[in-house]
Amino acid sequence: MVKLLIGEAGSGKTKAMIQMANESVELVKGELVYIESSSKHMHQLHRDIRFISTQDFNLDTFSSIYGFICGLVSENYDIEKIFIDGLDKIINPLSADLISFIDGIDKLSDKHEFEIIISASIYDQDVLEKVQKYSHNYEKVNL
Repeated sequence: MVKLLIGEAGSGKTKAMIQMANESVELVKGELVYIESSSKHMHQLHRDIRFISTQDFNLDTFSSIYGFICGLVSENYDIEKIFIDGLDKIINPLSADLISFIDGIDKLSDKHEFEIIISASIYDQDVLEKVQKYSHNYEKVNL
């Protein structure tokens, strides 16, 4: 299952993602993975969350991220949740290819039974409409 947290820059998506990840640690039996474009928020995450910076692996296209996630899941069958924070910072600018990426990740997550939560700022109205079914509300949180 894919959940998208969509909002403008500065709207609290990252804080919500960090809170969701930290709260999920207590609820899952398997592994949690948090992917971000830099190491900026690494120390705000619970120590049991596997943190990955996309800079370390040169992940900057939809196909490279998809392949990386396939590798994570094939290596570690007990991943229950994957968080991708700031997809628009990893792949800039986001394009219409986002739609097929999200659809592909959704199928992969259903097949391998993990949840993936992705935050992004999406300004293209056509793209926004097509991924709306994955949109998930989030509350502004304070850490």
